Amino acid sequence: MSTTWLDFWQNKNEFDNSMSANYAYFLDRVEMYIPLSKTATVLDIGSGPGNLEDAWHNRVGEIHGLDISRRYNEIGRAKHAHHPNVFFHDLPADDYLNFSAVAGQRFDIIIVMSVVQYYRNAAEVEQLLANISQVAAPGAKALICDLIVEEGVLKDMLSILGRSLRQGQFLSMLRLLFRLRFSAYYTVRQKNGFLIIPRQEWLSMCKRLNLNARFVDEPITLQQERQSLLIQF
Repeated sequence: MSTTWLDFWQNKNEFDNSMSANYAYFLDRVEMYIPLSKTATVLDIGSGPGNLEDAWHNRVGEIHGLDISRRYNEIGRAKHAHHPNVFFHDLPADDYLNFSAVAGQRFDIIIVMSVVQYYRNAAEVEQLLANISQVAAPGAKALICDLIVEEGVLKDMLSILGRSLRQGQFLSMLRLLFRLRFSAYYTVRQKNGFLIIPRQEWLSMCKRLNLNARFVDEPITLQQERQSLLIQF
């Protein structure tokens, strides 16, 4: 039975077939901040079953996914077996800030989608930012999405439902939230919680690392209360 977030993502779970709504919303908006090109090299940190790779594999030069879940990486590799520009790399579950799998490479676009809330503390997040700066190409853009910057689980849920209603996906999202309430996800969340980092702390970390960062003006994921940070290299 899963007792930590690391355990949870190694096993089959309720998100396997339910990430598409959030990704569809994100994909409709992300190019206002990060334009794509056929020559761009993309790093997808926390790539899951390959939603970003599904959408972008024929629109960029290369795309590399990093994930702690070997199961998700196997799903992604199977889907993209005939796409030679798509790569999935295993992150060590006990050393997930070790980016040696892509050491020496430089990326034009770096995406971190709905990952940071599962980290253990702000020090790990600052290390993530430092790692990103090490693999970013000159002129690169990094977008760190779905950040929880204040307490408010109820507001978060209401926001998800409201946007799902406007997207015509209210019933499917309601069913997902109901399943999550009676799943290992709820148990692990009760035990471990989510990492919450206020906006000012994010900006302070970026300042310490000499990163040019700002929060984007509008929500670009279904969770309206969550924020997205754009870093320009």
